[in-house]
Amino acid sequence: MQDFDQVTEMVGRAFKPHAMQLRDPARTLSTRLFSTRVGRLSLFFLEYGAEVKVEPDCFDGFVLVEIPLRGGGRYRCGREALDGDTGHAVVMSPNKPVHLELAPTLSQLIVRIDQGMIDRACAAHLGYQPKEAVSFDLSLDLEGHAGRAWTSTLRHVLDGCASFPQLLDNPIYCAHIEQMLIDTLLYAHSHNLSHRFEISRTKPAVAPAYVRRAVEYLEAHVAEAVTMDALAAAVGMSSRALFLAFRDTYDQTPMGYLRELRLQRVRQGLLSGGSASANLTHIALQWGFFHYGRFAQYYSERFGERPQDTLLRARQRG
Repeated sequence: MQDFDQVTEMVGRAFKPHAMQLRDPARTLSTRLFSTRVGRLSLFFLEYGAEVKVEPDCFDGFVLVEIPLRGGGRYRCGREALDGDTGHAVVMSPNKPVHLELAPTLSQLIVRIDQGMIDRACAAHLGYQPKEAVSFDLSLDLEGHAGRAWTSTLRHVLDGCASFPQLLDNPIYCAHIEQMLIDTLLYAHSHNLSHRFEISRTKPAVAPAYVRRAVEYLEAHVAEAVTMDALAAAVGMSSRALFLAFRDTYDQTPMGYLRELRLQRVRQGLLSGGSASANLTHIALQWGFFHYGRFAQYYSERFGERPQDTLLRARQRG
């Protein structure tokens, strides 16, 4: 398809209305768009055949996973930016402004997943409903563990659809595929709630109500000077009972859980690479680490690199 207005309307119907412009007005579009449904998921193949700038603003209620099969582009979602290529997929969450600058050679596979499905799956795995929606990191390294897990799962889906398309008429099969793709993202790719998956791998299926209240309290006061006595008083339990319940639920003490929350907040700040993360001592203090040397040790043990290395990598990428 070559007509600019038709392409804009067609892609807008598939995803959402958006502004688009040709970077070279003399260039002609040669757009191809194909789609299929797998249960409540949508899969697309899209190539524009020209260098375009696309500005859909924020996605409403859905996540897009865009996997370049050829070529690449420059992707911005919220405060994150990425040069996407065949080695890096892009995971764009809703409620963040999106700006795309796509190369003329780009061909990409796109998976659209409703945010509500992701949030419900997250709550089912954790045993409680978090207050915040899942929001994924932008970059998915296709050569890393998460990327290989995702592409392996997706390849299984595509091969099944191609060899036996009647499977798509089976709602049980489609529900299984939906769950498999969503679970792979939740467990393999980084997001704002990843720390809860890390520290709840060995927890019972349903955490006691007072433990869930304690988790909510810790997350609401993560940067404050929380004591064990204050936490126990907030949830109406004795310190000893809460300590034992946390250990049984998360294989973690309440203060260990709080430290993990703080480390994750610091890492998110450093990965942003912005000016607010320039002073490592300041960002450590901001999240409740008052002894920098001890913080740096905790951070290195947890993430396998020094905090300054994380910040440097984020700036080089940005």
